[in-house]
Amino acid sequence: MTEPQPEEIAFAREKAKRTLPVAILVLLGLVAMYLPLPKRFVAFLPLVLAVVLTVRLLRFVSTRAGKEKIWPVVTLVISGMLLSTLALQIPFYDAISAYEECVAGAQTSIAEGDCAQLRNAGMSGFVLR
Repeated sequence: MTEPQPEEIAFAREKAKRTLPVAILVLLGLVAMYLPLPKRFVAFLPLVLAVVLTVRLLRFVSTRAGKEKIWPVVTLVISGMLLSTLALQIPFYDAISAYEECVAGAQTSIAEGDCAQLRNAGMSGFVLR
């Protein structure tokens, strides 16, 4: 077996140093998505930082083979999907928060089923089917 070149070792260390914060930020953003609605928007900060750091990582590995870029692109897609989910909750804020409050206050499964009307209501208040 051949020994890895010092340049390869240095590249792998630098890539790992740049990848770890991105993974932690995406995980932090994902955990923040489970907070109740007004606090949920805290997830924007780590997710936007993850996107910025992922773009920097992609620039760093741009000279390498295509397989080096797969996971940063996957991370970028996941972060983008989470950010778009948060962005879509802004126009539906009233309906979503009313539904979450209804479910949080429901004592039985029947009461929780009554909250389905709030979940199915659109922005205009009409029930969507």
